[in-house]
Amino acid sequence: MWDAAQDRLFVSTAVQQLLGMPPAGADETRQAYLSRVPFHPEDREQVLRSIAEQLETGAERIEYEARVVLPDGSIRWVLSRARRFDAGGGEGVRVAGVSVDITERKAADQERQRLEAQLRQAQKLEAIGTLAGGIAHDFNNILAAILGYGEMAQKGSAAGTAQRRHIDAAVAAGLRAKSLVERILAFSRNDMGRRVPVHVGSAVAEALDGIAASLPQEAVLTQRLAAGDAGVLGDATQVHQVVMNLCMNAAHALRGPGSIDVILERRSLREALAVTTCTLPAGEYLCLSVSDSGEGMPAGVVERIFDPFFTTRGVGVGTGLGLSLVHGIVTELQGGIAVDSAPGRGTRMQVYLPVTAPHVPVPEPRTARVEPGQGEIILVVDDEEGLVRLAEEALAELGYEPVGYASPHAALAAVRADPSRFDLVLSDEAMPGMTGTELALAIRGLRADLPVVLMSGFVTPAIKAGAQDAGVVAVLGKPLMAAEIGRALEAALRSLRATRQ
Repeated sequence: MWDAAQDRLFVSTAVQQLLGMPPAGADETRQAYLSRVPFHPEDREQVLRSIAEQLETGAERIEYEARVVLPDGSIRWVLSRARRFDAGGGEGVRVAGVSVDITERKAADQERQRLEAQLRQAQKLEAIGTLAGGIAHDFNNILAAILGYGEMAQKGSAAGTAQRRHIDAAVAAGLRAKSLVERILAFSRNDMGRRVPVHVGSAVAEALDGIAASLPQEAVLTQRLAAGDAGVLGDATQVHQVVMNLCMNAAHALRGPGSIDVILERRSLREALAVTTCTLPAGEYLCLSVSDSGEGMPAGVVERIFDPFFTTRGVGVGTGLGLSLVHGIVTELQGGIAVDSAPGRGTRMQVYLPVTAPHVPVPEPRTARVEPGQGEIILVVDDEEGLVRLAEEALAELGYEPVGYASPHAALAAVRADPSRFDLVLSDEAMPGMTGTELALAIRGLRADLPVVLMSGFVTPAIKAGAQDAGVVAVLGKPLMAAEIGRALEAALRSLRATRQ
């Protein structure tokens, strides 16, 4: 309570303890007392201005929230309410008020705001996923024809000619379109399907090998991979995508000479850790840190960097999907992302992935060579007539004998007429009248040992699960290059070739 006429102040012991202050002197003035209140430096001026305005305007009530810094360095939120009384009989103005500790309430409000932001982000990704699923199949069929015939045209054109350069440019554009569709489709996948132990160190090293050649000459890439044999249960391709997108994002942030530092290490969290995208529970984690010496980002940009299609780059330079894809993959792996950035001091992004596979052997290096076919007869089924012709030409070049059908019913009739004729079935999944999975079930009823490989422009966990139940040996995502088809057929026919030998 404050007696304005005599400038006498009374402060209860409870308020003094709340503010972490020693008792007020008997003759201490209001101004002297306010100068001792340990307001947070960012809040002091606003509080004092509010109090002064109440006295100047004669406002009956005042209310404000402010932080105070206690002697031990901790911060407490305090809500103060005061009321002005104009006492009669010439006693002058009196002000009475209370202060309440609202630290827990403020923490709860901040947590609610964080959860609401995460929900909005999830809703955005879900909307993108719904759109992606609707267009993916038809769009990937178009890309399959462009890339397939483009690849054949490459083989038929002499290196160094203008025609070859034009074809190479068209194929490169098709591959970029394929990559864009894959990024969009990542938002629509609710889970990763079957998970396997992934040696994260090897996946990161492989990705960095591919990145180094595509970085600007003035960018210096350093790496320190010290995760040992720790791994996660997931998909090596998605770990690869996380590294690629983070590093390419860092490269674009440089805009000139600079450095990109990549660190992979194990970290043990003894208590929960709040990061930009979530709150991580205590446990063992793999921390992938990608730092750049670029110009950094203001807080407003950091808040939006995981939004789909949000980008700070110019038109035609970025799609705004790279970090959204990273967010989706990391969330699926039950991890989180911490972003530390400010204008003028670069950016550091730390991806935390829980260690779900403590000891993963280093994978054998993959070979790019594709074994040619040995004249096996491949039944090709796709409702797109142009894709049937394309597959027949591609398989013939790989050393197989293709037999194509644009109708699943006609293909099933061919198997029924001579079940022993074919060595493998390569079928599209989405076809009118009968899906590829249904065709595989019908074929297994005629010949259980005939391997079936499915193709789809939109591979979902549901399609993979249904294909596995139908005995399908592999599910491939369109569009496919010849080498991808060759490796899949080689793997599917390996047991059959061993039996023949």
